[in-house]
Formats: sequence, structure tokens, C-alpha cells
Amino acid sequence: MDIKSGDPRDNLKVILEEFKITPQTFGLISGLDEEKVQDYANHNNDLSFLPTEKLLDITDMILFQSVGMKDVTPDERVSSIIEHLMGSYNISFETLAIYANIEEKELKQFIDDYDSLSFEKRYRLAVVVLFLHFVISKKYYG
Repeated sequence: MDIKSGDPRDNLKVILEEFKITPQTFGLISGLDEEKVQDYANHNNDLSFLPTEKLLDITDMILFQSVGMKDVTPDERVSSIIEHLMGSYNISFETLAIYANIEEKELKQFIDDYDSLSFEKRYRLAVVVLFLHFVISKKYYG
């Protein structure tokens, strides 16, 4: 599907058709019911009934799941999550390196040059970073 208009509804259609996310699944992710998801993808509504913040969150989610999945490499994703963990939660390179069982200097080199880290170490780092992000984003503690 060629997306020319920049309308998030077209990007949602990509998610539903190309990535095979069902309207029900997208509804569970976004908090919309399945029918509203399908109507939005088919340009039958504009979600104007939602508060602006919720609409922006859904639009961001649509862009991440469509364009972001195609245009961002796995290494860039891991690096972005590392930056988020460090910036938002003050998690250090040292902590991430310990969890991933790699040297701190290797982690710092990875940020500058993804190919500097072996695939095995990249895998360990990715699993650690994604798991930490998952645990932290659950906001168990307040």
C-alpha cells in the first residue's frame, strides 16, 4: 500500500493488512473497540470524540507500528530504548552492561557503531534492554 496522504488512517490500514494485526488486537493495544478501529481504518470516523492526548497517543502508536517497523533497524530500536532508559530512569551504561554480561566499554562502542558488538552480545543486550523497558513501563510502584 502506498501511503501518500500522511493520514494515520492509511497507516492503520497498513498495520491491519500488511502486518496482520487484527482490529481486535489493535483495539486491545489502543483501548478502542474493534468496530471503531475498523471504522477509523476505513475513513468512516476521525476519532474526534477522543481527548486530544489520547488521539495523539494512538497516532504515535500507529506511526511506530507502521512506518517505524519498516524504517528503523533493530539496532536503532535497541539504542533508542537504551537512551530512554538512561534519560528517563537514570539507568547507567554500567548497569545495562552488567545485566547483559558485556563490558561497559563495549556497550558505549555499540551506541556509536552497532557493528562493533557481536551478534551474540547484541542479542543479550537487546533482551535485557527490552525486558527492563517492559518491567519499568508496567509501573508497578506508583
